[in-house]
Amino acid sequence: MDRNISVLIAAAGSGNRMGLNTKKQYLMLMDKPILQHTIEKFYSLDVVKKIIVIIDYDGTDYVNKEIIDKNNFNSKVSIVTGGATRMLSVYNGLLNLDLDTQQVVIHDGVRPFIAESVILNAISMCNEKKAVVVCSKTVDTIKIVRNNTVVETLDRKVLWNAETPQCFEYNLLMSCMERALKTDISFTDESSILEYFGYKVHICDNKDINIKITSRKDLEYAEYLIRKRGLI
Repeated sequence: MDRNISVLIAAAGSGNRMGLNTKKQYLMLMDKPILQHTIEKFYSLDVVKKIIVIIDYDGTDYVNKEIIDKNNFNSKVSIVTGGATRMLSVYNGLLNLDLDTQQVVIHDGVRPFIAESVILNAISMCNEKKAVVVCSKTVDTIKIVRNNTVVETLDRKVLWNAETPQCFEYNLLMSCMERALKTDISFTDESSILEYFGYKVHICDNKDINIKITSRKDLEYAEYLIRKRGLI
């Protein structure tokens, strides 16, 4: 029997690092907004029953008219407004999912290059593992720095870059999220919440391009990937 799998796309960020008037998720990447490219990656998957896009309040009309209505996404896609932090934004999304949701997939709105095969692999792993985060192997040497001075060099062999999507059993994530909201800890992704409460989080190895577009340089690289390499 098919599982009830829903997707939350986190797109409520301010995009201050871009230094532009338009927020990063709404910037045009070739002929479409970045956010639209991202939505399309999940909309085309039959296993996904519902998609909630978490956006800033000011973007409500734009996303409804220019992305959802314009592309006839209404049958599967809806929006909610985000909170003051990523954790609160994702929690708002969780509250708007159907009560019979079994698995939730969380993805950054500005990661439009995620491969369908990676999404499906992570979802499949989550059916058994309950908590799965897409990761790529770290290739750089990572140093801990204090006061502009290196204090430690970490062992690259055990380091991975946490990306999205991140997939969870819905009830497990909701339980941990509600516990996390009672703390004063700032969690930067959902998998770290489960780690904090002692749950195992498994990785889904991603060797494909999955850049997060947060700067002008990222946007230029994304345009190159489409023009020269035919991605997306």
